[in-house]
Amino acid sequence: MFKNGKLFNKINIIDLCVVLVIVLLIVGAVVKFGKFNSKTEEASQSTMEYRFAVNNIRDYTVDAFVVGDSVYDSQSGAYIGKITNIEKNEAKTYEAISTGEVIDVKNPYKFDILLTIEAPITVEKDAYYINNTIELKVNSAKTIETKYVKTSGIVYDILED
Repeated sequence: MFKNGKLFNKINIIDLCVVLVIVLLIVGAVVKFGKFNSKTEEASQSTMEYRFAVNNIRDYTVDAFVVGDSVYDSQSGAYIGKITNIEKNEAKTYEAISTGEVIDVKNPYKFDILLTIEAPITVEKDAYYINNTIELKVNSAKTIETKYVKTSGIVYDILED
């Protein structure tokens, strides 16, 4: 059966092992990245909108946001959408007065904005992903940037159709 390192005196055992390893690697790659991946089959990609809240910023930072600008994740540099709407309100702060009561006071020099951003979002069982990489959760903190401004805020809401 084995003679001179060959199987049935025709096939080299080392060559057979190398071919077997290559076949196993190809099958593993197809299962991992191919159509057999159940996670890919369960996910559906669509364009959705989410709202991003940025609080207590100055007026020139508010003016740097423009409808139609592309938005990027500061950490990864990945595209996370396009601004479709901007809502601007005076910022509110809370102060304690001498009676111990806490009241909210408007600050005329600072603003709160709510950006509506349209993005390619993959919807999975209980999760949303922008461009299949960045997880989108309500109340998650993110640092975003456009070509004119970089700021931090939170994901306020995910608008589902």
